[in-house]
Amino acid sequence: MNKLLALALMMWGVFAWAEDASIVRISQSDGQVEIRKSDAKEWRPAKEGDVLERGDRIAARDKSAAVLLWSNGSMARLYPNTEIELAGVSFDLEKKLEQTILELVKGRVFAKAQVAEHLFADFQIRMGGLGVRAQGAEFALNFDPDKKSFTAWTVLGRLIADTGTEILRIDEGSQATIQAGVKPGGTAAMEDKIKQSLTKVSKDLGGSLLIDEVGAAVGGKFAVKIGGVASRRGNAPYKVSMKALAKGGSGKLKSVSWEFGDGESAKTKDVEHTFTQGLYVVILRAEDENGEKATAQTAISVEADCGC
Repeated sequence: MNKLLALALMMWGVFAWAEDASIVRISQSDGQVEIRKSDAKEWRPAKEGDVLERGDRIAARDKSAAVLLWSNGSMARLYPNTEIELAGVSFDLEKKLEQTILELVKGRVFAKAQVAEHLFADFQIRMGGLGVRAQGAEFALNFDPDKKSFTAWTVLGRLIADTGTEILRIDEGSQATIQAGVKPGGTAAMEDKIKQSLTKVSKDLGGSLLIDEVGAAVGGKFAVKIGGVASRRGNAPYKVSMKALAKGGSGKLKSVSWEFGDGESAKTKDVEHTFTQGLYVVILRAEDENGEKATAQTAISVEADCGC
């Protein structure tokens, strides 16, 4: 899958109806980037388009960087002197859940844990006995294997850090440093300089499925998107807030209707609905003042314990 097709997944109203796990490719390679296949002992130069399979390692050497791309939407940027292993990517068709497990051997990485709106993500990065996971987030990690510690910064969404004995939730705009065998000291507000830098990295990588992006207010083809959803997975009962976002057309919504997938419906622009345990497809239908019509949909998964 090339970069243009990958970016298409991020465009308004485009869905990739996956039935299998993502293919992970090297979409960008700058400087000395090397790959070691799971069945090989030696490293070799990596090139753009190389596919990573279970057990493969990729390393960005000094003054080098690389970008990994998942065909269902996730991305990861490797900074200089970073080594990472793809422990596996799996897809549960019944749950519409894609799980990625990465082993960060050393260094820094920026990750966009995201998939198309009809799917769910369980994106994990392990670092020795430590680890983090996200179901939909943008975050950065800096792992020091000698100190057995890492610092995490969450740009969008929520990151769940696991020390082996405790769980720490690092919410949007926050950061935390965790060391093996030491009780976490909690989170702190992200420094403005770091936030600006990571936001630029995110924009450089491309569009985000986690932001309520609205295009030109007036003109062009009318489209609608479901926004305002903080998280598409939660524990039962799960209350979700949603809003209808318009793009193009007259720039104003004349009417909207919601179907929540459980027999309930609503007709207001902003809605709040409580879901019981199960998997739901929420459908939004809208009409603008010019009489143009559009639809959008997203999935909501409600579990006994989603670990999020």
